Amino acid sequence: MPKTKPTCRETKFGILSMQEIEALITDSLFVVRSYIVRNYNGLIISIELIQDLHLKLASNLFKEAVEFRKKQVQLGDYEPPKYFKVPELMKNWEDDFMERKKFIKTLDDHIELLAWMMHRFLWIHPFFDYNGRAARLLGEIYLLTNNLPAASFMGVNRNEFAEAMKLATCKNDLSGVIRIIKRNLK
Repeated sequence: MPKTKPTCRETKFGILSMQEIEALITDSLFVVRSYIVRNYNGLIISIELIQDLHLKLASNLFKEAVEFRKKQVQLGDYEPPKYFKVPELMKNWEDDFMERKKFIKTLDDHIELLAWMMHRFLWIHPFFDYNGRAARLLGEIYLLTNNLPAASFMGVNRNEFAEAMKLATCKNDLSGVIRIIKRNLK
């Protein structure tokens, strides 16, 4: 039986409709993006940063914010790695990112690393929800901290972004993600 999306969800404020939740998350997203613009010079892409972003994004609504997921999830046809592997996978993500960053020389290298970083983060799917928003925020931080043209990934078509991520996961092909990044650079 196909799963349907929930129309409401338990929050710190009680049960809210998904429309109410999205409005509150949008408000939080504005606050987080303002924080990023004010502080990007001191931000280092890490597990600590992504947990802080997730906390700022979702803690006003959900007690699970900032914590790595504690149960298995299914995202359409994709089943992310087992929840108990998330801490190790995130540590590997951070270490691998730092190692790859040492070898960046060109704009194309930056774009490829950014595509890898965002995809790998989403492949792990560390949080119960809002991983896509967190990944796009990470993308914006990466561009700012490396003095690259600014891009807002928040306006990216969610279906196009999801399809690019599926291609990267199924065929190990980051070309769709790279195209999205290049198109959104200002």
